Amino acid sequence: MSEQQSPTAWDKFVAAKRRALSPDDEQPAASGPMSIDELERAIAEAAAASGMPETGMPPRAVVHPSLRKSYSKWFYRTLLVLFAGLVGFLIWWGYEHYSI
Repeated sequence: MSEQQSPTAWDKFVAAKRRALSPDDEQPAASGPMSIDELERAIAEAAAASGMPETGMPPRAVVHPSLRKSYSKWFYRTLLVLFAGLVGFLIWWGYEHYSI
């Protein structure tokens, strides 16, 4: 794999959370903890700035990609090998039992 991969949706989500939860230089540190509404608004703003939708979590299919294509590729390869083996066995069996 290349070392310079584009960030995934999960990486963007984690970065938006970190930006939303980190103290800003504009706000004084003594302002106290943020309320839930302020925190949600800050997360939504950070997500919008990074290009993520406001729904929060990325879809499961993005975080955990399916292995279905890989499985189907191996399934068809196995079928091909079994078919070739069956044809080879039938040809051998025919020569053994029915050759003159």
